Amino acid sequence: MSTTPAHPLTRRGSVLAVLVVFAAAGFSMGQVLARLPAIRDAVGADKAELGIALMGMGIGSLLAMPFTGRMVDRFGSRRVVSACVLLASTGYAALALVPSVPLLLLALLVTGTAVGVWDVGMNIQGSHVERQRGRSWMPFFHAAFSAGAVLGAGAGAVAAWQGVGLVQLPVLAVVTVVLGLVAASRFVPEEHVEDVLVPAEGAAGEDPAEGGVAVAVGGARGITRPEVLIGLVCLSAALAEGAANDWLALLLVDVHGTPEAFGALTLTAFNVTMTVGRLVGGPFIDRWGRVTLVRLGGLLAATGILTVTLAPSVVAALAGGLLWGLGVSAIFPAAMSAAGEVPGRGNRAITVVSTIAYGAFLFGAPSIGLLAEAWGLDRALFLVVGFLVLMVALAPVMRARGRTGRMPS
Repeated sequence: MSTTPAHPLTRRGSVLAVLVVFAAAGFSMGQVLARLPAIRDAVGADKAELGIALMGMGIGSLLAMPFTGRMVDRFGSRRVVSACVLLASTGYAALALVPSVPLLLLALLVTGTAVGVWDVGMNIQGSHVERQRGRSWMPFFHAAFSAGAVLGAGAGAVAAWQGVGLVQLPVLAVVTVVLGLVAASRFVPEEHVEDVLVPAEGAAGEDPAEGGVAVAVGGARGITRPEVLIGLVCLSAALAEGAANDWLALLLVDVHGTPEAFGALTLTAFNVTMTVGRLVGGPFIDRWGRVTLVRLGGLLAATGILTVTLAPSVVAALAGGLLWGLGVSAIFPAAMSAAGEVPGRGNRAITVVSTIAYGAFLFGAPSIGLLAEAWGLDRALFLVVGFLVLMVALAPVMRARGRTGRMPS
């Protein structure tokens, strides 16, 4: 197999640095979400007002995400992520001081813009490291995010248990800044990855016409068809993940009549299998490919949802929650990898796919909520099953397009 010569400055990037930045992102978010009741009480918000304020986070992220690729092209992911670690951490810390719901909305809107850029920027760096090392690291990076979120939520829970006020937010924000900035300083600069070594012939199962091309950091103008289709795959995975976090525990309690503790246990089981699935997702992709992952994951997740909604047994519902989490776990990070390999698009493709996917976090909860009011929560979740079926149908778009090493599609 012949190859295109690599740039003389090419560096492989630090896996540990990317893992820490992902974990810091999860930690910062987890420690804030764990104190939402205290934040709500501090500003005197009811549930509806808190929900509107929290939407500011998603809106801010979606407004900023489309510009991230160009920012990284100009300044590099190291500088962009470092700046956003500072801005997002400052925003989270400021939540300890906001006195009213409008100011909470404004603070979350501003914080959300930094969080959205941070998210895309670290995925871009993760894609660089992954391509140059020739194996699937992205699921591990996202597993680090999940683990960081668990640690952050645990720290917040301990603070609440000990009666610590919202001073926890700025204190732990400092921890995030230190971890994030030190790790981001180890990011490989974009000039070191511009001419990535890729196969001159297609990897197993991939279209040979798409092999042997350098992966551009900047990217061509205009959104391409693969980006849109990969974005729909990612959106479907995000919708399935968000639906579980928003509605799974409530489904068990309201529809199946289980105790509240059992609903929480099922949601915990979902998140545990999400983390486990991401840890095993990388080796799975390296052996069987992303197409197989998406097909199998989509079928497992759909089976899990149908089991939770239709099975009369609470034990079966718990098993369904496990399948739901395991099936959807590695698809979002796999889609980030696929986006990074779109020929001639590079960073811009990851930006487009991330923006499409995060739309699920805005329309998902309200759509399912409206359907639940009309037809019941169990039937409302059939919407998620429909998107999972679409995801399985679109699986071939996840085929590998260029790596430093050969791997299955």
